[in-house]
Amino acid sequence: MSNKKRVFEDIDFNENSGKGDDFDDDDELSSGNELLDSDDEIMEEDLIEQEEQDEGDELKDMDIKDGEEEDNLPKKVWRAGVDKLEEDEVLDYDSTAYDMMHEMTVEWPCLSFHPLHDHLGSGRNKYPHTMYMVAGTQADEPKNNKILIMKLSSLHKTKYDDIDSDDEESDNEDEEDEEDNGDDSDDEAELSYNYISHQGAVNRIRAMEQQSHIIATWSENRQVYIWNIKNHLKSLDDDSKPPKITAPVHLVNHHQDEGYALDWSTKVVGKLASGDCKKLIYVTSATDATWVTDQTPYKGHTGSVEDIQWSPSEDTVLASCSIDQTVKIWDTRLHQKPAASVKAHKADVNVISWSKNVQYLMVSGSDDGSFRVWDLRNFKSDQPVSDFKYHQGPITSIEWNPYEESQIIVSSGDNQVTIWDFSLEEDTEEFKDTSVTNNDDDEDLQYPPQLFFIHQGQTDVKEVHWHPQIPHVAISTAYEGFNIFKTSNSEEQ
Repeated sequence: MSNKKRVFEDIDFNENSGKGDDFDDDDELSSGNELLDSDDEIMEEDLIEQEEQDEGDELKDMDIKDGEEEDNLPKKVWRAGVDKLEEDEVLDYDSTAYDMMHEMTVEWPCLSFHPLHDHLGSGRNKYPHTMYMVAGTQADEPKNNKILIMKLSSLHKTKYDDIDSDDEESDNEDEEDEEDNGDDSDDEAELSYNYISHQGAVNRIRAMEQQSHIIATWSENRQVYIWNIKNHLKSLDDDSKPPKITAPVHLVNHHQDEGYALDWSTKVVGKLASGDCKKLIYVTSATDATWVTDQTPYKGHTGSVEDIQWSPSEDTVLASCSIDQTVKIWDTRLHQKPAASVKAHKADVNVISWSKNVQYLMVSGSDDGSFRVWDLRNFKSDQPVSDFKYHQGPITSIEWNPYEESQIIVSSGDNQVTIWDFSLEEDTEEFKDTSVTNNDDDEDLQYPPQLFFIHQGQTDVKEVHWHPQIPHVAISTAYEGFNIFKTSNSEEQ
């Protein structure tokens, strides 16, 4: 996928008119029908005509009433790959489907971002939320690119738009919920940020889990930078001035081409792997005084390395995927060749994610819109545990939920972000009516039972992550900016 530059395409959505049918006023009924004679047949015809006219008036009155109440009808679920947006239509979301939903725009689109581990604690559920994250831009010119260091605060619970003000019980429940969460959902979310000038567009950005102020960026200028943003984060909390000029603490200049694959080890502090479009992987390690990048690359892929993931349990093990359609497992002690390899898909493999809760499970996403779950204990069989082909565009990002071992989140080029829950696989009785009729060609769009949630409304979604410390909160980046959301059904799992 990365042989061609991943750029954002400007696709406009316009406002939905939402207008009902127009009805003309009824023609005034003529009165005083003159009886020419007392013939019963003539009288009967006149009575029938009068009844038909009265019926027409009733039907027109009903139509007018229905038109007036059209805005109160249930919202229609838009089906990607089935329904089409008219020129005067735009997607809108149902607030009752979300516990929290916030949108954020920045100066330039961000291809990649990463939420940071912070000092506020894990497993926090009380609103309003605060979070930190870093992102890299794709500006109009290389010199205008930046690393954004952001603090998002006052992320309140979303206030339902459709609560009936006359429904006293609904109002009371909403007020009690806000009191329990210490939340005032009418307040606006707040964004404060600092930035670092960056040479070239940021293809990918990742923060170290153990020391979140250490981040790495893959630049389009073929270099990987390592940065210390400690003072930038500090200034967001105490309103002090950030450094005027920030230089990278290390530069990986071994790559002969740009790349997208980048990951920090969660087992070894300061160990970074980077893969490029020339099919090479390099490992960089922190020492007591400096950083050192191995001179010899890891070779084995025959095409661009698209993504890298370190093992969540083994110090020396990492995985990679490539446009050569394979996923490979590497052991740094072997160095020269992969320890295992499978042809994972029939098209480019764009992304992988290694489960931290079930450490023998990995998921891969492909250019053909499919994603597959792999059991690494039987990895050489070339047989995935599960194979899903729902999305109509390339899989651009995929990640296991750190708070729910059976869930993953997926973003795709079809402008959808989906959440999948594999624990629903056996609950087939709940999903008897999951087919959606396509009125255009009378075919059914089948929703798999594991499809837990669909989030839409963004154009050209590039990356999605779960927040590592706020359960079930997801963040996605697209051409227009960021969405931060939590589904209303997430606590049911």
